[in-house]
Amino acid sequence: MKIDKNKIKKILVIKFGGIGDILLTTPVLPNLKSYFPEAEINFLTLRHSRDILIDNPYLSRAFTYDPSEDKSWCLIKNIRQQKYDLVIDLFGNPRTAFITFMSGAKYRFGFKFRGRDYAYNIKIMGRGGEVHNVDFNLDALRALEIPIVSRKLYLPVNIVHEEFADEFIKSNKIDVKKIIGISKTGGWESKRYKRDDYIELINRLNEQYDVNFILIWGNQKERENCEYIKSRIPKGNAFLIPDSPIRYLGAIICKCDMVIGNDSGPLHIAVAMGVPTLGIYGPTNPKLQGPYGENNLSVVNDKLDCLYCNLLDCPIGNICMTELSKDKIIDKIKELIRINKIEI
Repeated sequence: MKIDKNKIKKILVIKFGGIGDILLTTPVLPNLKSYFPEAEINFLTLRHSRDILIDNPYLSRAFTYDPSEDKSWCLIKNIRQQKYDLVIDLFGNPRTAFITFMSGAKYRFGFKFRGRDYAYNIKIMGRGGEVHNVDFNLDALRALEIPIVSRKLYLPVNIVHEEFADEFIKSNKIDVKKIIGISKTGGWESKRYKRDDYIELINRLNEQYDVNFILIWGNQKERENCEYIKSRIPKGNAFLIPDSPIRYLGAIICKCDMVIGNDSGPLHIAVAMGVPTLGIYGPTNPKLQGPYGENNLSVVNDKLDCLYCNLLDCPIGNICMTELSKDKIIDKIKELIRINKIEI
């Protein structure tokens, strides 16, 4: 079905997931706005990810759904009342497919996942496992014959967030040197680079560069790990970030000259803020979920044949992380410095 551009006045984009998942969806929005400049564009996501979308200039509204609290029929009733002309389901689980089907929209896009065909009247086979998640999301626009004019991840920060970041950086005199962000975060243990390995990596970098480090954490366990890392850096040039909601964190990350970390939301925040980024990967595939863009890099322990297993718990000791050569990581850091022309 070919859409009639002139009849699209109201659009809903649906994507559930974590911080990184939603950030990897944000390139869809400027392209929609460019093609439908007068349309109202709304976004439905899970409650914990809404902050990513607040103040996004391409959106009229971001609203949320919590499966543990909200009733599906209430959500569907509210969506039907909105009278959307186009619904784009970028998540494609049974719930979002049903929401899309029940929306009443004339045009309903989704990917051809098993058991979801009924929900969509514009659909394509998804290239999951073949292309980066950003391009997977942009395939929706290609199917709708909407030109791709932007591929940039986007996280809005304002002066309040910037002043918060400035206060942290200046009060600790971190900006007297170049700053490397270290992201000790991650949704599950097997994709986290380990605490002691970060200590060794930072101490080795201290032998080569005169820099400061900021340690990025999200939950209490990660904070404790960062405190431990800080205590094991003899040079005393590692600093913990304060408790920082998403957009405040974005403003702090923006102060960095580069960010190093494993597959996690803060890594994608760094990309969105335009900070050169090196991702340390193992159970997840950087070709699909790595830091997006030509100026960002990833490193893996490519001597293993069990990479990209997506296992939450590793039965063989998480060797994709624990046996990843520090020399290899440092070589990638040097390459990141070179391609971004960072004076360090």
